Formats: sequence, C-alpha cells, structure tokens
Amino acid sequence: MAGAGRLAHRRSAAARGHTVSGVAGRPPRPRALPPRARGFTLIELVTSFVVFALAFGVLMEIATSSMRAARRSAAYTQAALLAQSQLDAVGIGAPLVDGRDNGRYNEDYDWELDIRKSEPPPASDGTLETGIVDLYRIELVVRWRDGSREQSASFVTLRAQQPGADQGIKGG
Repeated sequence: MAGAGRLAHRRSAAARGHTVSGVAGRPPRPRALPPRARGFTLIELVTSFVVFALAFGVLMEIATSSMRAARRSAAYTQAALLAQSQLDAVGIGAPLVDGRDNGRYNEDYDWELDIRKSEPPPASDGTLETGIVDLYRIELVVRWRDGSREQSASFVTLRAQQPGADQGIKGG
C-alpha cells in the first residue's frame, strides 16, 4: 500500500502544477520556459537605453534649434516692422537733407539713419538728366541684442524730392 500512497502524492502534485521527480527524495526539476518568456538580457537593456538616450538627445537638439530660429525670426520681423514705420515717415512734413541721425525705438532696438543725396541713374542713351528731381539714398540700420550677440538689419531705399523743396515754396 505504500506504493499507492506515493502514486496519490504524485497525482495531487501534478494537479497543483508541480513537476514530480521520479526519484524519491529529489526536488522536482523546473520546467524549461519557452524562449519568449525568459525576458531581456542585460546587454539588450543597456543597448536599448543607449539608443533611447541618443534619440532623445537628437530630438532635444532639434527642438532647441527650432526655438532659437523662431526667436531670431521674430526679432528680425520686429526690426523690419519698426524700420518700415520709420522709413515711411522720412521726408513727410519736412524736406530731405543730407545727414545722420540715431535713436532708440524701445529698450531692445536702436536705429541709425543716414540720408545722402544721390546722382540719378543715366538715361538709356547714357546722358545724365538733371533738374527733374533730387534723389536721396536713405539707409536705416536697426540693431538689437540676441542673447550675448548684437544683431543688425540694414534697410535701404531711394526717395525723390523736387529740387528746391528744402527751401520751401515761395508765394508770389
């Protein structure tokens, strides 16, 4: 009957999911796990972490350079808008005269204006026509700081003015 008890013990152990050794007194041998259920090796984990860290670093650099470019573009656009506003007003209400002037738009942007009388371009036959209009070259340089570097943008235009307009119109 002793054999029957041992057989019953084996059946109950098998029912509980344990493997039962055929030899009495030996612990049961563990079942081999399928290859997918074993998990990752240390090398695989380290490799995946390095790949993730490199990809994250590249993405952060892309995001940083994109934000820097957007900030630089916004600053240049602001300078262009300020310059357009000032250039629109030059020669309105007061005659154009040769000279230099400078000032500040606000705490971030400075400007420097240079007005010079210019020779008109030659006619198609190569002769110079004079007396029709005085032509002035107007250059406006806008400066601002972008971090530790100074940035600038230069805007140049030509304006025509009737000769003698700087003396004013004399009534008769």
